[in-house]
Amino acid sequence: MTIPMPKKEYISIQMTTEHRNRYNILTDALLERQQSDRSYLAACYLLSADEDIFDIAKPYVSFDGIDFAAIRMRVKKRFGTYSEYTAIEVGYSLFTWRDCKVNPHEMAQSGPFWLPIICNALLIQGNAANVEVAE
Repeated sequence: MTIPMPKKEYISIQMTTEHRNRYNILTDALLERQQSDRSYLAACYLLSADEDIFDIAKPYVSFDGIDFAAIRMRVKKRFGTYSEYTAIEVGYSLFTWRDCKVNPHEMAQSGPFWLPIICNALLIQGNAANVEVAE
């Protein structure tokens, strides 16, 4: 007797053209195996969502990986503990699998721009969503 397996369903995450272009720049800097790693994809999704964050992160994303220590330091220096820093802390936690320094309340207070981005990053890393990068 064969037990039918439930069909795996994914949510498709669509991005604006600008977000997609920044996301492609970051993922293109990675090695092929990194490009299929859900932690890398979630991090690149977060780091490419905002132009200011992208400008900070771009030099720290390469085939060597993502230097979140440098990104976190520069984002905190530039934005303090505002929504941008909350998003970077979530990205760091998803990328490194370490405890997150921000709690769910702080994530919920990250605002109408960052909250959906954070939720989507959680879905990407959890293998429940795919990012649509085709034009």
